[in-house]
Amino acid sequence: MAYERILQVALCFSFVMCSQSNVFLPPYWNNIMNRIRIQNNVVTPSPENGAKSSPRSVPVSSTGTVNGHSSSSLAYEHRKQLDDDGNYVLYWRSNDTHITFQTHVKTHGYVGFGLSRTGGMFPADVVIGWVKDGNAFLKDCHTAGYSAPVVDKFQDWFLEHGAETDDSTILTFTRKIETCDPDDIKITDDTIKLIFSYHPDDPVSMASLPWHGASRRGTKSLMLLATTLSEEASGMPANVITHDFLNQHYLIPPKPTTYRCTAFDFPDLGKKHHVVKVEGNIQEGHTPFVHHMLLYHCANISPSMANTTYMCYENAPAEFVNCRAVFASWEIGGGAFYYPPDVGVSLGTDKDPRFFILETHYNNQANISGIVDSSGIRITYTPEVRKYDAGLLIAGFFVDPSQIIPPHENSFISKAYCSEYDLARGVPEEGVNVFAVLQHSHLLAKKFSTRVFRNGSEIEPFADDNYYDFNFQEFHYLKRERILKKGDSIEVNCDYDSTSRTSLTLGGLSTYEEMCLSLLLYYPRVDVEACWSMPLYQTVNNDTHLAQEEMYKWDWSNPEFRRKFDDVMDETLYRHSSFGNFLEGGWQFHDFHPPQRKSFYERPTTDTCSSNP
Repeated sequence: MAYERILQVALCFSFVMCSQSNVFLPPYWNNIMNRIRIQNNVVTPSPENGAKSSPRSVPVSSTGTVNGHSSSSLAYEHRKQLDDDGNYVLYWRSNDTHITFQTHVKTHGYVGFGLSRTGGMFPADVVIGWVKDGNAFLKDCHTAGYSAPVVDKFQDWFLEHGAETDDSTILTFTRKIETCDPDDIKITDDTIKLIFSYHPDDPVSMASLPWHGASRRGTKSLMLLATTLSEEASGMPANVITHDFLNQHYLIPPKPTTYRCTAFDFPDLGKKHHVVKVEGNIQEGHTPFVHHMLLYHCANISPSMANTTYMCYENAPAEFVNCRAVFASWEIGGGAFYYPPDVGVSLGTDKDPRFFILETHYNNQANISGIVDSSGIRITYTPEVRKYDAGLLIAGFFVDPSQIIPPHENSFISKAYCSEYDLARGVPEEGVNVFAVLQHSHLLAKKFSTRVFRNGSEIEPFADDNYYDFNFQEFHYLKRERILKKGDSIEVNCDYDSTSRTSLTLGGLSTYEEMCLSLLLYYPRVDVEACWSMPLYQTVNNDTHLAQEEMYKWDWSNPEFRRKFDDVMDETLYRHSSFGNFLEGGWQFHDFHPPQRKSFYERPTTDTCSSNP
């Protein structure tokens, strides 16, 4: 069977039931389907849209079931704790047309839940639900200002069940991904901000909804249609081992940006194992200070160098110069990442790393003194070897002041290239299978895309986020795994809003500077681990750093200099580089003009609302 057909039917993972008589799924998707098929059926919501004068109610039985259906959270692919204290937990699942949410909230009063593009209360698409006197109620609303929600004319969110436990209210509700209601927000593959609230009392009526208060509300960014697997769906084995790479009682300096590195020697496992889970192990209360962590692996480093600590980009030991291949990562806002049931990161063989460097980016914008941190990265591994070895590829802009973002720009796109020449150093003819991506930038980024070109023409991007959120960065699964073939190239685009800046923003390590990097998880592992580019600005000065210094002095409020910069970018060469710890030839560099493209990908559009009133 053609692999394209396999990719098409992999969409069954979004819980549309597939006929097994004519469908073959890739191994790890098939495993996932087998584990949760019984629990996830196509959502069939209650009656079609229509105006209602009162909240829809559902009877609740004393056994915690509604109309015979269990309120168990086990049927949900995804879970996320929305608040810091664990009082509000969200479960959800989706198929091609509908999405179902279940909220577990520690209250016997009303529960608020909503979708917002900005994270603010207004404008937002909101539901209010509660359980009272044996009945559950739900009302579809929207916000018209910073005041109580307004009831929608069309009720597009449908209550499936509700229940109260000793200390909590559980509500399950469903809506179409696209309702065609102007008062609703369409759910897309982009990052979206969830808003949530709750109150200890039930409302007497929607017209007299009591204010939830300042402490019983919040916001959380998520990708509802493209996110990580749950532990159950990942096929987590019972015989797992955890290992922590931790900063040991490090006194965070009272300055905005610190990159601290610690070296570790990993024990000899004696045989092959697979890493099946990666997560941040953040010291309690230190989430505001730990921005991101990268665990690099090294080749040919003496174990005697273990426990070395240093400032990563100031006084790194010469022995660590080539420790740039990423083994694992954790980013702000991210949770645990579970590898697919047939995929893991190899440990314990002669070609696997034994020496690691933990890089921690501390973000202390308030210059607070006296914070002692022991956060780090935790890996979970197992002797149950899986079928495929996972690899991680970094593509994008080399972290360097050569990345220049002009001020006063509502939309400025930095483009970075991973050429077909660099990828061909490791990618085999049959290609590799990309299954997850993490896009990383800083404060100015508003959109982010990881684009793929084949024979000069763009195919469907690996990732395309129109609402990028600096405070939410984690690996998320593609809807279906994608083949990256030999001869393909990658282009990473970061779209910046620099209207708040009056001078150039340069690429660099601090939060105030910028990055534009895409991390791809794939299988089977190959030796290319990094693939970067940077512009040379040779029309300004043959010395790139002198060119940067000259452009920094330009009057960027003058439109003439902005047009001049466009000309510079049109003519600049890019320096491409690729790297792999086990790649023959190590680092390689070569200079190219940006590639000429034959055609560009156009996202399919379907007008599902044209027939609606």
